[in-house]
Amino acid sequence: MKVSIANNDGATTIRIEGRLDTVAAGELEQALAPVYEAGNPNLRLDCRDMEYISSSGLRVFLKLKKHVMAQNGVLELSELRPMVKEVFEMTGFSKMFQLK
Repeated sequence: MKVSIANNDGATTIRIEGRLDTVAAGELEQALAPVYEAGNPNLRLDCRDMEYISSSGLRVFLKLKKHVMAQNGVLELSELRPMVKEVFEMTGFSKMFQLK
């Protein structure tokens, strides 16, 4: 898994590439530490290159959502692949997140 973070248009964009499995979920949490510290409440998760998400990955997304909500921010997920989107729909996460 690869994570890249960029600030633009008043929001922080986080691009996730590869498989977000149990091992990668821990790596993602470490990569997000500067995002939590920066305090920008508006985040975009670019998921076009995310091939898979496990329950551990969903947990990281939920933690990030709680952080954003506590700051009255917006978290949107964009360009989910069909298989990943199906996981979001089956788990009810599609109702909790703004999917674009």
